Amino acid sequence: MRIDKDNDTERVKAARTGDVEAFAVLYKRYYAAMVWLAYSVLLDWNLAEDAAQQAFVLACERLPDLKRADRFSPWLATICRHTAQDIIRERRRHVRSRGSAFAAGYEQYARDGFAEAVKKAVDSLPPMYREIVVLHYYNQMSYQQIQSVLGISGHVVKGRLARARNKIQAHLKREGFSRE
Repeated sequence: MRIDKDNDTERVKAARTGDVEAFAVLYKRYYAAMVWLAYSVLLDWNLAEDAAQQAFVLACERLPDLKRADRFSPWLATICRHTAQDIIRERRRHVRSRGSAFAAGYEQYARDGFAEAVKKAVDSLPPMYREIVVLHYYNQMSYQQIQSVLGISGHVVKGRLARARNKIQAHLKREGFSRE
């Protein structure tokens, strides 16, 4: 089967028939975005990489269950989000002394000044806002790329990003950082 190099729908259909190379191309195309998406949930890079890899394993196993091949990336993003949330639940069972499943993620960051305040502000965002901020600012994805990966409209991306910025600004103001 000849596949258009830019057509993920055809790649998904080919992967369903056992074309390992087609799935490998999908993996290469979406792996980085899935790591960043998992990071927005886990706030730990190593765990995010694990979650992304687990998400691809699950996606490969469940590919026959995908009803619409053209919805592969939002479907994969959902699997990745759920995988990251499962990791959090598992860590909470094993980590009682820290009080937060996110505490381990803070160790890799400097804990001073404005950078720390921004990190805390982003970390405090509700997940739907945090994932947009992480994908846009940390992974440098365009609105259109985010729209494609998450399966939401461009207006939703813009709206969530604007609300996230407002929440970050309010958090920074409470911490004593202002635009003045």
